[in-house]
Amino acid sequence: MRRVIVGFGNDLRGEDGFGIEVVKQLQKYPLKNTKLIRTFQLTPELALELQEFDEIIFVDAAHSDTNHYALACNLEKTNQNTISHHISIEMILSILNSLYDSFPTFQVYSMLTNSYDIVKNQEKYNENIIKTVKYIKNL
Repeated sequence: MRRVIVGFGNDLRGEDGFGIEVVKQLQKYPLKNTKLIRTFQLTPELALELQEFDEIIFVDAAHSDTNHYALACNLEKTNQNTISHHISIEMILSILNSLYDSFPTFQVYSMLTNSYDIVKNQEKYNENIIKTVKYIKNL
């Protein structure tokens, strides 16, 4: 099975860089049959690269007003029917299904936050990166 891990977010915007940081740490390990991708945001063009994989793991920061630093599996549902240059995981999967007849399995790992200027609690932030890396590399 070929899998890809996509970490996305903006590492210049505080805790929004969670997905990027997880993938940076995963690069330290030999992950068999696994490609690592770091990207600022999900775009339709990414589907071209993802269509060859059997499994996709998405890693990001997800907004929450109450559960800061909780780890979750968050698949945002959107009502957006237009394609822009910032799209959801759901839209990427839809593009893969409808345009490329590709139906990979997928997982989503998120750290809940609302801090997009700074990392408010560096210890908890780093702890969540370590936990997520450990879990993903042992899949």
